[in-house]
Amino acid sequence: MTKNVPHIQAELMNQIACGDKAALAQLYHSLSPKLFGIILRMVRRRDWAEEILHDTFLQIWQSATYYDDRRSEPQIWLCHIARNRAIDFLRKHENRCCSMEEITEAEAGFDTPLSADGGHAEARRLQHCMAHLPPEQRQTLSLAYYRGLSQSEIALSLSQPEGTIKSWIRRALTHLRECIGL
Repeated sequence: MTKNVPHIQAELMNQIACGDKAALAQLYHSLSPKLFGIILRMVRRRDWAEEILHDTFLQIWQSATYYDDRRSEPQIWLCHIARNRAIDFLRKHENRCCSMEEITEAEAGFDTPLSADGGHAEARRLQHCMAHLPPEQRQTLSLAYYRGLSQSEIALSLSQPEGTIKSWIRRALTHLRECIGL
């Protein structure tokens, strides 16, 4: 009987926390394409995405001891690190708004169907819950989580007051928590 992927990844994280470079290489080999895709979708430049992916795995190496498999699956935790590294990079290197094309493209990311074999039940449930949000709330979450924009950047992009954007995000996150059952 083979172990499931999250369990194997959790074991790799434990080995990395103990300083095992081979475990880091194995984790990199298995997850770098997914993390690179997340980063590239956010920064839209291959050279930047490569740099951020490198920084992401450096951070994974340095903070593996903080990973707690009781709180989330390794892939979710690692995707969170990659996303945060991309957001930090964008905030440092770009202070910009999105065009309407970028807004539409970011929002479309939530509509991409998940494969039955590779998608997690949690991701499918999140996608279902996102589909039931009002359009303005979906849009703000898309810009915040897919593009890494701050609330003030979203307000500028959508020509809305920052307080309105904060309310939309807060209501959307409340809806998602209730819908997902957290």
